[in-house]
Amino acid sequence: MFCLQPIFYSSISDHWYVRRSVYFFSIIIYTAGSLGGCFAYDIYVLLGMRILQAVGISSAWAIGAGSVADVYDVEERGNALGIYFTGQFAGPLFGPIFGGFLVERWGWQSVFWLLFVIGCILLLLVVFVMEETYREEDKWGKNGMVEIDPDQKTEETAVESKMVNPLASLALLRHPFVFICATSTGLAFGGMFAIENMLPELYTHQYGFSSSLIGLSFISPGLGEVIGSLISGKLSDIFLGRAMAKRDGVAMPEDRLAPNVWPCAFLLNPLSFFLWGWPVQLGWNVWVSIIMFGVQCFAMVNVFNPVMSYLVDSVSGRGASVTAAANLVRMIWTFALSLIANPMTQAVGAGWVTFFFGMLNLVWAFFVLALKLKPQIRKYSGY
Repeated sequence: MFCLQPIFYSSISDHWYVRRSVYFFSIIIYTAGSLGGCFAYDIYVLLGMRILQAVGISSAWAIGAGSVADVYDVEERGNALGIYFTGQFAGPLFGPIFGGFLVERWGWQSVFWLLFVIGCILLLLVVFVMEETYREEDKWGKNGMVEIDPDQKTEETAVESKMVNPLASLALLRHPFVFICATSTGLAFGGMFAIENMLPELYTHQYGFSSSLIGLSFISPGLGEVIGSLISGKLSDIFLGRAMAKRDGVAMPEDRLAPNVWPCAFLLNPLSFFLWGWPVQLGWNVWVSIIMFGVQCFAMVNVFNPVMSYLVDSVSGRGASVTAAANLVRMIWTFALSLIANPMTQAVGAGWVTFFFGMLNLVWAFFVLALKLKPQIRKYSGY
């Protein structure tokens, strides 16, 4: 449900002026799911409430990038998206820190009570603070970023339709540049989540960690993601400004694939995967893997953020739709890698598993490099 629901949200929000309403109703669903989880009496009810939570909270993943694109001009969008992605990444990684202590002190229901309170606060913010952000995005076309004949209104020129098609976002995946970006970010993000699933069992058996210590070990990847996301956003705007200055104010989406992407994509990201699994398998000091997980998360966001910024800038006016389409692929990869991680670890060891993850990321880094070197790949799709 977390994969599919953003497709529906984005299809609505990229066509009508209803982003605020989508946030409001989706947070109500999320808050209801959190409250229901507090009183779940069996695993089936708990799973149902978790599905409600996923349906509700996925709106932020689906249309958040579109909201950022509404509010910020292109020259400022990289830093804004960096801050936005920081929240997305920090939650799953800092959550175990608080969750571990809450579960040990007050039981698992306390986690759902906390999420219920957070949902109530979000509702109040949406009602009393948030304003509607939707706008017609034409900044890229005006400055020559996308080379399209304005009189040629075809489906592939990303001209906005007022007809709502809940599956319209999926059609974007037929474009090679969208599919490449979705897969590359999916492998990086999915590999991180797979390590999250491997870590508790491995740290418990290999190092004797308790639930609270396992939660504290997530400080390193959390810091890596927060610092990396903020840095990548700043660098994105800086390098975009330099590129525009060289072209007399004309920018291209490929400018988002800045120099900070390549050492992370080709070196830090795959290498940190290797150096997380093998030290754990060989019984090295736990600090080696803890630090490497932080490095992997730092590298991941320096790939993820620029690539997603590139997508938002390329598919002008449909930032929510293209984000949702990429999110679908990303969550499928996250599910697949997380599903196979522990069985593979039991079969061949953590070292070979993370070596496999690292090689997948390294291979797809070459496809992202092709997008940078060959803008024709994007233009072939009419964007």
